[in-house]
Amino acid sequence: MDTYDVAVVGCGPVGLTLARLLAMKGLRVAAIDPNRLVCHHPRATHLDDEIMRLLQTLGAQDMERRFLRQTAWTLHREDGHAFLQQMLPEEESDQGWRTDYQFHQPDFESRLRGLLAADANVDLWFGWTVSAIEQADTAVRLTLLDRSTGAETTLTAGYAVGSDGANSFVRRTMNAEVEDLHGTQRSLIIDVHPFEHPAQLPTDSGFILCRGKRPVTYLPIFPPMLRFEFMLLDEDDAVELEQPRSVYELLARWLEPGSYRIMRTDTYEWHARLVHGWRSGRLLLAGDAAHQMPPMLGQGMCSGMRDAANLAWKLAAVVRGESPAELLDTYESERAPHVRPYIEESARQSNLIEALGTGAVPEPNGTQTVERFRPLLGPGLVAQPGGATGQLSPQPRGVDGERLDDVSGYGFTVVGNRALTSAVSEEARQMWHRLGVVVVPETGPAVDRWLTAHAAAAAIIRPDRYAFALAAGAAELEQATRNLARTVLTQEVSA
Repeated sequence: MDTYDVAVVGCGPVGLTLARLLAMKGLRVAAIDPNRLVCHHPRATHLDDEIMRLLQTLGAQDMERRFLRQTAWTLHREDGHAFLQQMLPEEESDQGWRTDYQFHQPDFESRLRGLLAADANVDLWFGWTVSAIEQADTAVRLTLLDRSTGAETTLTAGYAVGSDGANSFVRRTMNAEVEDLHGTQRSLIIDVHPFEHPAQLPTDSGFILCRGKRPVTYLPIFPPMLRFEFMLLDEDDAVELEQPRSVYELLARWLEPGSYRIMRTDTYEWHARLVHGWRSGRLLLAGDAAHQMPPMLGQGMCSGMRDAANLAWKLAAVVRGESPAELLDTYESERAPHVRPYIEESARQSNLIEALGTGAVPEPNGTQTVERFRPLLGPGLVAQPGGATGQLSPQPRGVDGERLDDVSGYGFTVVGNRALTSAVSEEARQMWHRLGVVVVPETGPAVDRWLTAHAAAAAIIRPDRYAFALAAGAAELEQATRNLARTVLTQEVSA
């Protein structure tokens, strides 16, 4: 019987990220996935600058050169005129990376699997499926089956996290409630490898064409691969549409038969759902096991990876005895209100596109430009997040070009001018030591502008890069430190 600190059940991008972060914190991790090899067709295709920043933390920022830098996203009427568009800047964002990328998921997962394979803190249980879970007061017992041989084994872990997708076995074990946010559609997904890129299709931007009864989404994944998603109606026969002859007909507007290789034809049903109860004792959920959304915003995988960044440092602190188990209750309370707006907006757009395709609503006139948004975390470490508190913090480059996270690592960071951070009391410094805080006194103009915009001179940044508190002076910084220590540390901190 093998014993681990945490068992990660399901190792797509979310589980791989979680396992890597936990191992970086020194925990012994079992990474469990039914697929012995990476699934060879992509599912997710989009990531944003926050997730690029997380890849930097994981040590996988080198993958950026294998990502397609996306420049725009547009919704068109049947006549080709745009009615909703999002223009994406070509310069670095405040996160230190480009805002949006398209990527090939098999390469992405292969890179992260390799990082785990090289990590002494991780055991790979790839090709194994979890058939039973028993939870006790002090541990979780998991029964595993080898899919190729039928062999059975048992693992124990302090905690188990289900990042095992929309049909999560862990969620069913927990009997968690699922809220339907009403965004269910079917799409025929066609991935192709064109021998030459079609001249009439953009190379670095995607669109949705709301035509007739079958709206189509176009996405360049990573050269030369392209994706088309056709929204299906209830009466559509998915089996028939997945046949090669149907694919040739559907793509004839852009591609001649024989000019491309069909890599995949699958029908997928999208849902807009939010689970209530992401934790049950020593069992937790992350990614699609906890929330699902249509693909319109490209935020499904991104949201799951944010779950991992929020959860991993908390789990590590609890497992090591540095924090009370109640800290884990802040996971859902912070993440669920953050992910809900993404689910609701993606469902709204999905329902709008379906309605346009069936003629249920008139076609819009004019063009609306959509601004990207970053929701606040919900209450957790902070009772009432607002302003910069509970928002994603910027990541600037230093004078030598080094990014902030490369200095701070996956831990708490205090940024602010040297005079202020040097003026705090010895008591505050001791709390910083216990919290593992890295002090970065030379922040550069990007952080200085951010602090000034919020009438602050220093800030405490969480390991997941969200702002815990901003302070105008040493006294406020000390009080914020006490508040953080009181919430996070096991030993009571005086007021």
